Amino acid sequence: MVRRFSKFPKKPADWVSPSAPLSMRKQVFLPEFTIALIRTPFLPPRFASFYVPLDFNKLDLRDYLKRLYKVDVLSVRSYVEQQKVTRLRPVQKSGYGKLRRPMAKKKMTVEMKQPFVWPEVPTDLEPWERDQFHKAAEYQSDVQDQQRPEAKMKPNSDMRTSYAKEAEKLLDGSKSWRPTWQALGLSYDRTEVGKSSTSS
Repeated sequence: MVRRFSKFPKKPADWVSPSAPLSMRKQVFLPEFTIALIRTPFLPPRFASFYVPLDFNKLDLRDYLKRLYKVDVLSVRSYVEQQKVTRLRPVQKSGYGKLRRPMAKKKMTVEMKQPFVWPEVPTDLEPWERDQFHKAAEYQSDVQDQQRPEAKMKPNSDMRTSYAKEAEKLLDGSKSWRPTWQALGLSYDRTEVGKSSTSS
């Protein structure tokens, strides 16, 4: 049995036909690129620099700033910055690899109609967990260094430091030397050869 409706379902109030002009449609911008604003204290307030993708042109940046941030741009200058030549480190091999040049970076400097002043740098970075971030980065780099093939040839700095502290305590007399089994709290009934433990 087929049910027929005499009326079509109502469309939402803000619905616009796809054939309507572009100015009447609701525009949704989902960019697939990353633009980084660079802190440039040496530039005047009406200038700002950005790191943009290599395939970005001046019209793209002008349109991006106008539509997203309502910033009027007077002029745009672009510059492709070449990176320094580095050397690849082969995985699980000793020595050095081939020379390579990392991908270049494209920098654009815009002149804006209205000045923009950078906010003051916060002195208290505790809300951003800066210390925790640096500790995690150091731990990750230490773990990666320990997994390298040449890690066995390098001394363990943490063990050297702990040994030096223990030696200073023994030399100062603040800590007395004990055998390892006593320091660990073990009680071995060690008897001489040929004698029982009950004999005095």
